[in-house]
Amino acid sequence: MQRRDFLQLSAVAAQAQSRRPNVLVILTDQQTHHAWSGARNPWLSTPAMDSIASRGTVFEEAYCNYPVCSPSRGSIFSSRLPHETGVMTNGKGIHPEIPTMGEIFRAAGYRTAYAGKWHLPKSFDGMTAFEKIAGGHALGAKMDEPVADACSAYLTRSNSDPFLLVASFMNPHDICDWIRQHPDTRNHPNRAQFPPAPQHLNVDPNEPELLQYHRTAGYDLMSQAVGIASKWQRDDFRHYLHDYYRMVETVDKQIGRVLAALRNSGAMDNTVIAFTSDHGEGMGAHRWVQKAAFWEETVRVPLMFSGPGIAAGHRSRDLTSLLDLLPTICDYAGIPADPNFRGLSLRPSLEAKAQPRDYITSHLRLGTEDKEGRMLRTQRYKYNCFSKGKNREQLFDLEIDPGESRNLALEATSGELLIQHRALLAIELKKTKDYFVL
Repeated sequence: MQRRDFLQLSAVAAQAQSRRPNVLVILTDQQTHHAWSGARNPWLSTPAMDSIASRGTVFEEAYCNYPVCSPSRGSIFSSRLPHETGVMTNGKGIHPEIPTMGEIFRAAGYRTAYAGKWHLPKSFDGMTAFEKIAGGHALGAKMDEPVADACSAYLTRSNSDPFLLVASFMNPHDICDWIRQHPDTRNHPNRAQFPPAPQHLNVDPNEPELLQYHRTAGYDLMSQAVGIASKWQRDDFRHYLHDYYRMVETVDKQIGRVLAALRNSGAMDNTVIAFTSDHGEGMGAHRWVQKAAFWEETVRVPLMFSGPGIAAGHRSRDLTSLLDLLPTICDYAGIPADPNFRGLSLRPSLEAKAQPRDYITSHLRLGTEDKEGRMLRTQRYKYNCFSKGKNREQLFDLEIDPGESRNLALEATSGELLIQHRALLAIELKKTKDYFVL
């Protein structure tokens, strides 16, 4: 189906609905899956995020499709994989022939507005189908309050048309600058307030060569941060985690302001709310900080929905992907799914029905086109394959080894499991016309 035909079909089908829900998409940046108090984390308090969870459904096995900002956002807003959008590194734009969230919802008669971080270039910035009510690219400490101001003001407007509002916050991304500002071991006068150090601080001497490259040479500022953390002591990691959690709490306050404005507008009961983050944060596990790796901390994210018809207080262990966000909100808005979407509507899971899935995948480029990786997560295992170097493969049993400390790909007894996961990834590469070579 051509892009124009799909948008026209969306418009006709969606406008036939008599009472379409509003949609509020809330994004944070660089928030790992357990960095909110509703994830049973006692080291921070996030009442706004918790309130979305209590009114709706949380997906506890949700993964981004690329653990770096722009590529992940390209997939969120198109439900297409990074190699399809063309966004394989920061600073690239989504191919213009691919329909994106704002275009799809505007064609279907929605008012579409966007506030905050976009991080896809102006050559095709997706904002062409959004009213840009606040933007820029700055530290969350300077950016997130104006984003909440703009969203709150938008929600006070009176209009009979349904709306799609994206509130895209920066924090806890400020941790990137924090790391670069703390290169050396230092005194910690408030260490009694710090959370414990990561359980898995050891680095596997046999980890894939491309990960070792990233630790030592790597690319851009991300490798610099991993190099800084390599010199930290246990209390340095504890300090880092403490301050990271404060950044999550700061953005939670701004999210709370947006939710209060939605509630005061009277539109809460007819609004589907989706909350997630574009990717996670290394959290010091394996001495890894920032992103750009397939560790659980960097690739697994919070994902939750609330709204009309969505089961309240429900937690799902269904495998999910951020590719699923756009098909899900389209489903609730009565907009037909684009046949080229790679994600699934999560509506069955959101209505407390099982939705089994064999696997989900993620991409990664470690600087240049010859240094890439693909991740395949099945119900129990995670398989990673890198394009070159020694020890290209990793296989982890997440049921008994959630810290990913034992690479089964290096053990002869895991041959059959390894073959099975290679075969699944090969099927996925062929299905999606991915150029990656196993």
